[in-house]
Amino acid sequence: MNLHPFAIYSLVSALLSLIASITAWRRSAPGSTALSLMLLFMAIWSGFYTTRWMDIPLEAKLFWSNLMYIGVSVVPTLFLLFALSFTHNESRLTRRNLLLLSIQPVISLLLRWTNPYHHLSYTSLRAVEANGFMVMEFTRGPWYSINVVYSYLVIAIAFSLLVIGALRSGPLYRDQYRLILLGSILPWAGSVYTETNFTALNGLDLAPLTFGISGAIFAFSILRIRFMDLIPIARDRLIENMSDGVLVLDDQNRIVDINPAMQSFLNDRHSYLGENAYEAFKEWIDKTQPILDGTETRTELRIPNDPSRYLDLRVTSLYDNKQRLNGKLLVFRDITARKQVEKKLRQANERLQSHLIEIGMLQSQLREQAIRDPLTELFNRRYLEETLDRELARAAREAYPVCIVMMDLDHFKKINDTYGHEAGDHMLRALAHTLTEQSRRGDFACRYGGEEFVIVMPNISLETAYQRAENLRMSLNSLYVPYGRFRLTTTISMGIACYPTNGETRDRILRAADRAMYAAKSAGRDYILSYDQLGAPRETPED
Repeated sequence: MNLHPFAIYSLVSALLSLIASITAWRRSAPGSTALSLMLLFMAIWSGFYTTRWMDIPLEAKLFWSNLMYIGVSVVPTLFLLFALSFTHNESRLTRRNLLLLSIQPVISLLLRWTNPYHHLSYTSLRAVEANGFMVMEFTRGPWYSINVVYSYLVIAIAFSLLVIGALRSGPLYRDQYRLILLGSILPWAGSVYTETNFTALNGLDLAPLTFGISGAIFAFSILRIRFMDLIPIARDRLIENMSDGVLVLDDQNRIVDINPAMQSFLNDRHSYLGENAYEAFKEWIDKTQPILDGTETRTELRIPNDPSRYLDLRVTSLYDNKQRLNGKLLVFRDITARKQVEKKLRQANERLQSHLIEIGMLQSQLREQAIRDPLTELFNRRYLEETLDRELARAAREAYPVCIVMMDLDHFKKINDTYGHEAGDHMLRALAHTLTEQSRRGDFACRYGGEEFVIVMPNISLETAYQRAENLRMSLNSLYVPYGRFRLTTTISMGIACYPTNGETRDRILRAADRAMYAAKSAGRDYILSYDQLGAPRETPED
């Protein structure tokens, strides 16, 4: 039996398609079943087409040609099913649609097999000689043209789906789409060329002869670039449903992939595919420019939407097999809720700090109230007793004297009896103001009780203390306190005692100053005496 070279080509093509079909069948990814069946029926088409170029009787050629027509009828529909599955349009593969898609192939096959009764598929059939071989020559019937138009329409829809998927795919799947389109377009290009040059080709059909090339391309894709292992499942089933915004840029910062979450972040419905990222981010370009110009980055951005949204951005560089930068992967995570919680915590912390400051101020006020005389705002007796102990202890360590000046207003009761207690309060406040003005830094003046006052003068000699007391006495003598239509005046008696000469404890030094003050009153008032001037012996521990 003689074999035409076309028969050998067709047989090899069938074998390659069958191998690719088995390879695809072993995968479980979406579209693998449809692809495997499509390659199987391409193998049937190509395998039975071999008989057309074999030296066998016409009846045998017709029998095998009718079997070949199974592949001719089914392959376009299976190609569409594969495209729908691969591009994740499975929602369109309903039972109703599958039934509708099966109608035309079944009708075409039945009309082919029953052609002698109606001649719709072909009107005549005869054997003719071509290059020393007997081949079948068909005269096309009306259904043949209908079948060709329908098949090309189905194939065009499938190609459209794949082209759209390729445009939307990221760099990871771009090579896969290229090989799919290449492996799919060769047979249909051959078929179109055959249909338009049918007479010149003497019945030669180029489509089944190219099936082997398509099968080899699909087998290479499955085995080498992990086609059917790394098909765009992640993009449609994971990335499309992610709450994180995903953006893929090429090496020129053009957007090649974007998911719905990122579209919502950008607050725009139009497609950004193919646009430059600077244009997409034009409202916040001042922040994104260093991000897009860099490589690995992590930062936070505020999107000026209404209301504002905060995003955590991670930028990862994408490299090819030669470690050349060919793009960037940007993942945006919405952290608005976290920022709102942080803001509330910050506001709560600020309120807490404000409360703490307020509490501190209240505590200071309470402490001041506890150690201050409310009428004169001088320190009170409690503060004097607490502070004088510390001051004497420090003076003992550093060996310096401390002078105490105790004073009492002369005839203060007469002021109260003549002008009233309110006038006495005015006089006490005026005295306190004068004491404060003439005190050194480090001195402290106290209201000891009633009209008695004490000034503590650390690190000062008795002579200096006496001179300061005299200056104070003279200032008070010239003091006129306005009260209504009256001008109040007074004099003051003072007693001075020094540590450690006149006493080494608080009680003793205060008692010494008190004795000196009462001695000054006894001497005629408006007078100053030191404890040493009394001629009294120094106090001893036994006193």
